[in-house]
Amino acid sequence: MPVLDEGCRTEDKRTVLFDLDGTLLRLDVDEFLRHYMGRVGAYFSHVAPPEKLIRAIWTSTNAMIANLDSGVTNREAFAASFEPLVGRSWQEMWPEFLDFYSKEFPKLRSLSKEDGVTSQMLSRCLDSGWDVVLATNPIFPEIAITERLRWCNAHDIPWRFITHIDNMHFCKPNLQYYQEIVRLCGLDPYRCVMVGNDVQEDMVAQSLGMKTYLVEGFVIDRGGGPEPDLRGSLGKIPQAIERLLPGQVKSEEE
Repeated sequence: MPVLDEGCRTEDKRTVLFDLDGTLLRLDVDEFLRHYMGRVGAYFSHVAPPEKLIRAIWTSTNAMIANLDSGVTNREAFAASFEPLVGRSWQEMWPEFLDFYSKEFPKLRSLSKEDGVTSQMLSRCLDSGWDVVLATNPIFPEIAITERLRWCNAHDIPWRFITHIDNMHFCKPNLQYYQEIVRLCGLDPYRCVMVGNDVQEDMVAQSLGMKTYLVEGFVIDRGGGPEPDLRGSLGKIPQAIERLLPGQVKSEEE
């Protein structure tokens, strides 16, 4: 697992970690997944019947999420499960998946809403001196995450780090996912705020000492999760995170 050079470490900086789907990207996750699976099933109908392929994807995604072996990337965990289920080599299938994300995946953009709030909010956070990390559940390849960032006009943001299927070894809601981000980016979790819409997957970052903010609008709550430190709309995030982790402000006498 790669480690950033000491010169890249940002322990003294405040960092806000953002979830993507249902948070920065305003969409209904369940609706998105239904349409996504429909397109995947149709695209790979030459490999297996759509129903069989979709079952294989769900099974392998769950296997990837359950994996806690730090020596296995998320893509490797997915591939180990997926390959025997469809009877095709992963080496052969992976380029086809990338082709799908290049040609078909962008057609799902109509399921999301872009109103300018996300890019404006991110710019305000950056102007206030915060580092930004995209802490999306790393079950997709980088090409699919970059495409979805485009949908909310956040692809040109100077992200400190973006999690995806190839650079992470754990998934949400496992606490190891957040521990890996902290280690790779050299963060102090007590100087971080996790922003997301999923109570169980995002607010669990509290266990590391991070503050949390629950974005309303597309909240996912399966019950029994931690209570967020604050909750509210996407546009109120810059003020909210300043309340959670105030910056060092010099007095007029200094």
